[in-house]
Amino acid sequence: MPNKAEFIKFNTIKEYFKDAFKMRSSESAVKKAKSEFDSTIETVLKEAGGLAKEDKRNTVMDQDIISAVEKHLGKKNLTWQETADEIIRQNPTDLGKISKSINDYIEKEQRNK
Repeated sequence: MPNKAEFIKFNTIKEYFKDAFKMRSSESAVKKAKSEFDSTIETVLKEAGGLAKEDKRNTVMDQDIISAVEKHLGKKNLTWQETADEIIRQNPTDLGKISKSINDYIEKEQRNK
């Protein structure tokens, strides 16, 4: 396993506070932000890699990153139309899986009535 990854640079955060907010920032605050962001990014990337492996792929895809970000950083509330648009954007294989899941759900609900 590689050493603790550094995705965010100290000076990037420091300069952003200065440029965006016209504020100074303490060294400890910047270090804390950097540490938290690096840890979160690493967690999301590990999750995305795990999702790709579960799907028997050697390539991390958009859907892996999206799922990992949603799991670890929260989900967006979508309207019905936005939900439909997101589903339609999926590749044919995933659309088939979605369709099968919906059909399975409908069959299960009909049996329970």
